[in-house]
Amino acid sequence: MACLQHPDRDQPVFLMAHHTIGRRQGVADTRITLPEISGIHAAIQWTGSHWIIRDLSRNGTWVNGQQLIPAKNQPLQIGDKITFGRANNSVWKVENLDPPENLLIDIHSGEATALESYHLLPDEHDPIASLHFNPVNGVWIFELLDGSENSSTAKLVRHGNRIDCARHSWELFLGNSQNTTTELSFQNLCVSDFRLRFSVSHHEEHIQLQLARDDSRLDLPARTHNYLLLYLARARIRDIQRGIDHADQGWVSADLATRELGITVNHLNTQIFRARKQIADSLPDAIDTSRLVERRSYEMRLGCYLLDIFKGSQKEELEASTGEYAIPEVETN
Repeated sequence: MACLQHPDRDQPVFLMAHHTIGRRQGVADTRITLPEISGIHAAIQWTGSHWIIRDLSRNGTWVNGQQLIPAKNQPLQIGDKITFGRANNSVWKVENLDPPENLLIDIHSGEATALESYHLLPDEHDPIASLHFNPVNGVWIFELLDGSENSSTAKLVRHGNRIDCARHSWELFLGNSQNTTTELSFQNLCVSDFRLRFSVSHHEEHIQLQLARDDSRLDLPARTHNYLLLYLARARIRDIQRGIDHADQGWVSADLATRELGITVNHLNTQIFRARKQIADSLPDAIDTSRLVERRSYEMRLGCYLLDIFKGSQKEELEASTGEYAIPEVETN
């Protein structure tokens, strides 16, 4: 986590991929209010391989006592000492030069945690909310466990916003532009563009999941939440068999799901979050995984409709993509 040590504070100043220092409020990423500091005094930038600093001021910027040539890039090294405005002003020390990251910064302790594209809050062991990136519109969404992206429990959050969850509070720091890492081949893809294949053991105690698209295959390890996805997949396949309209396929009430699965509503919601997180962490960031499980008032369904279910070597149901019955067959290697 690239950062500078502030001369007057214990907490470091974390660096964005393009980070400006200056006096202008609302424009400079880090403000220095001294009169000799320009509105935008200097810029520190990640090039993709290293960090550079560039002086943009009238009164100068110094690195290790040497004044920078205006508008010329100067590579930074760990331990460099930077002063802005005057050579004898307070020193900012370069503490870390790792690539830029998105962070959650604990408001009380200042501790920073690297932010994943699908992050469970306050932690993975007992989550009550998620913070996740939506690649369709390039925004971060904070969502309570029992809500959906279309409900009042889901809200957009931006760089610098405060996020409160249980007794914890963080500042959202978006140091890494998500768009720079987007893979062009995956732009505008959704998880529903993938075929889901469930491999189910005889007693259904072991369920593996595979995602496939074109010639690519992604095998995910068995997890408890795979049974919930299997339950929702069967509900959607049954509706396809019945000729139900696409918009109405697969919806199951939360009350019915909890009764038939023998779990609480909270456990059900936790499994949805963990399923979405596992798939989000396994696919490129450019793919929208928010619709893995779709939700509306007191109902849910599997957002995917390209589905195969195998028990052992035999296909359990039809090809959901075509709506035609499939004859059970033995797979060959």
